[in-house]
Amino acid sequence: MRQKKPFSCKHHASRRQRGAAAVEFAFIAIALLTLLFGIIEFGRLFFNINSIQEITRRAAREQVVNWVSASDSVRCRAILQPDSCAAGTYFPGAIDITNNQVQLAFYNTYADAVSGSNQITYGSGSISESNFNNCLLGNSNCIRFVRAELLNGDALVQFNVLTAFMPSNVFPLPASTVIMPAEALGLL
Repeated sequence: MRQKKPFSCKHHASRRQRGAAAVEFAFIAIALLTLLFGIIEFGRLFFNINSIQEITRRAAREQVVNWVSASDSVRCRAILQPDSCAAGTYFPGAIDITNNQVQLAFYNTYADAVSGSNQITYGSGSISESNFNNCLLGNSNCIRFVRAELLNGDALVQFNVLTAFMPSNVFPLPASTVIMPAEALGLL
């Protein structure tokens, strides 16, 4: 005959431990997910910062060899898109940066380009030979420098945090301005 085992608390205690393990896992999972999404957001932030620097460099480089009327296609090329991209096209991988935010300006002196004053404008019907003639004659309406920067209107471009784990949902991205001496400006 088999003897009956005495009542054991082991079975009862292991059932309570399963609930404690679930609670502990929940605490650890929250911490790990917060860390994971934080790493992803900081990666996106640094990607956007590097992208702004690259976009302004590309925009200035493209514009110094193209005439003023090609500014729209230069904005598209700066964000790695075809020449005829639609307004508001995003930079690949950065939903906070669009071609509308690429600002191009033209100046006669480096000091004006740095300060942003005395911007030179040419009408839509003008040609690059007009600028060449103005430069030969020593006119102040001669484009000698191109300035490229990324702005949202007059403000810095904003980085929008996609996760709810961050204390603030919007961070201004740093300014990046590139000033280059004009080269051909479309005159070949």
